[in-house]
Amino acid sequence: MNEGPKSRIRLKFARLAPAKDLSHLEQIKILRGRAAACGFKFSPAKTGGQAMPRMAFGPAVSVGHESLCEYADLYLEEFAREAAVAEKLQPLDDGLFRLVSARRIPVFFPSIEAAVNAAEYFMEGEFPAGFSQAAVDAFIALKNLAYEKVKPSGERKTLDARTPVLTASFDPAASLLKLTLKLEPGKNVKPEIVAELMSGGKPVFRRIVRKELYWFNSGGKLEVF
Repeated sequence: MNEGPKSRIRLKFARLAPAKDLSHLEQIKILRGRAAACGFKFSPAKTGGQAMPRMAFGPAVSVGHESLCEYADLYLEEFAREAAVAEKLQPLDDGLFRLVSARRIPVFFPSIEAAVNAAEYFMEGEFPAGFSQAAVDAFIALKNLAYEKVKPSGERKTLDARTPVLTASFDPAASLLKLTLKLEPGKNVKPEIVAELMSGGKPVFRRIVRKELYWFNSGGKLEVF
């Protein structure tokens, strides 16, 4: 009789440049396949067809973005040491995804998506002439800034682009904008939108990387997830 998972391993992957145009569902399929091939006895997902590992994933990364912090919880029906899981998964690294870490966590911990509160982005590209840290500071000084989000369906929704921005800085020498954005269902704003509103134009990005995910501790300060 299945008594439920005995191990929960939190995997952290880097999503490399060749994988940046994958959708979230395509990414999930690849990572599930990788977990299924690692040789451990996994808890099966509650889906029809071929048995696949039960996994839980972090907030979706946007198409076109790289990432150093793609998380996936893998549920196993056996006790497994994190080092042993990493040893089995690392040989499966390729040009799309690279395993960064594997660590055991309690089986009944909150989900990744429920625990993550913010994401940090590094954005390299060509910004409008005159864009500087002063423009970033002026944006941060605002109390709010409304903008209209238009969904592919044509539905329009007005959101506040200022409140989600927790930190921001610009390095003109590297042409690099760093943003930390609060994640909140129904209120999330893409970093590209924030960069456009900050700079007063439309930057041309060479690279956007989701650098890290964070949670708020009991004191209200950000800590690395």
